[in-house]
Amino acid sequence: MVKWMEENSAMQFKPVPLPDYHPTTEGVSIGRTLLTEEYDGRHLGPRIKDVRYVLQGLSVFGSMQADPSELAYLTKPFTSFNNLSKCVHKLGRYAVDLLLYGKGVMMANGNALVGRLLHTCISENVELWKDSPAVRTILEDEKITGLLVSKGGEQNVKLGARKGVVLATGGFGRSIEAQNFSPHIWSAQPRANVGDGKRMGFESGAIFPPQNPINGILAPISLLHLKDQVRRYPHFAIDRSKPGSIIVGPNGRRFANESGPYQEFVSILHQRDIKEAWFIGDKTFLRKYGMGMALPWPYPKWRLLRQGYLVKASTISSLAEKINVPQSALEKTVGECNANARKGIDPDFGRGGNIYDNFYGDPTVKPNPNMGQCVEPPFYAVKIHPGDVSTTWGMMVNEDAQALDSAGNPIQGLYAVGNDQNSVMRGQYPGGGSSIGPGMTFGYRAGMHLAGKTL
Repeated sequence: MVKWMEENSAMQFKPVPLPDYHPTTEGVSIGRTLLTEEYDGRHLGPRIKDVRYVLQGLSVFGSMQADPSELAYLTKPFTSFNNLSKCVHKLGRYAVDLLLYGKGVMMANGNALVGRLLHTCISENVELWKDSPAVRTILEDEKITGLLVSKGGEQNVKLGARKGVVLATGGFGRSIEAQNFSPHIWSAQPRANVGDGKRMGFESGAIFPPQNPINGILAPISLLHLKDQVRRYPHFAIDRSKPGSIIVGPNGRRFANESGPYQEFVSILHQRDIKEAWFIGDKTFLRKYGMGMALPWPYPKWRLLRQGYLVKASTISSLAEKINVPQSALEKTVGECNANARKGIDPDFGRGGNIYDNFYGDPTVKPNPNMGQCVEPPFYAVKIHPGDVSTTWGMMVNEDAQALDSAGNPIQGLYAVGNDQNSVMRGQYPGGGSSIGPGMTFGYRAGMHLAGKTL
């Protein structure tokens, strides 16, 4: 799939040395994950405005995106002339983009993938309809032959399908019923992911398996409450894995390895019935690494403090009072963690004891890159909740992504990929890209099958 995409589309990938998420499991490796090369959205012309904004909180100054390779200079702009000049150039480019397009258009990570795929569609003269939700599939003689679509206010516009229909609607994470499958308080999924594909598949006779052990991709999420919206920030690993922070429950005590994989971390929140926890760091930590939407120095924090996203106090005791956790418990927790950080060990949860933790730590901190002291006032806290970024339960398919009926036979003309298809991982999340990777692979296989090409 990767080779074909690079040879036949605008897609360009690059490997990253990310370790698998469960480093003690047999067969683990390093570097399986691929990222999309950064993409200049100016090549899309007016279509750039059709691309959804990057996930809330994962950008700078509103919509300036950053490739992982740029984080070294963006987080330390004043440590060298080279870093400063790169930051000035990037900010200058962003300012011009704001004037021309109303947002940053240098696209990174998943947004770059979208941009490159859209570039390919435009180059191949693919007709794209906006604001045109599918209503239902058309079933004739036990074969899916098209769709009914709502377009431009006109209901039930009929689209015929010579080969078939591919359902790829993003899952159902923002639907009311999602809580029955993937319990979460907050989701970072797009509002439109309400299960249209799931519904149409069910109506077309597709079979759904028993629920997976976990029906979503979980992540701890912090919230920025604004007048007319709530912005969500998924704390995957970059900030909470750094040395000098802790995460505590309502009782002021730690409950897990803060640097652990996000799927595992939120599973522990669910197991312990923790609806909210507190991500805590000191002045040095916030200045050096940032906390969620509060970016490292020199990026300003006053607005996040005023809006209540970031809580600040001069002592651990007063911070405990502000976030409503027992003062003695939090002081004891911080004291224990500081003592353990000096020795470089976490006797309670093993933080920093494996290659995954260390990958997101700070290699300049010894003896443990994931453990540091929290001692310099003022102290800060960000509230986090159990959340998710995707659903993983969907239709059963065969190796060519054809949806299956109750007898296990392919439904002619119906395919399901991405989050409309049941995850091949069955709710596990062994490494970066465990959702988008299978989604693209089955999309490729569906396309080849529709084209009559044998793989």
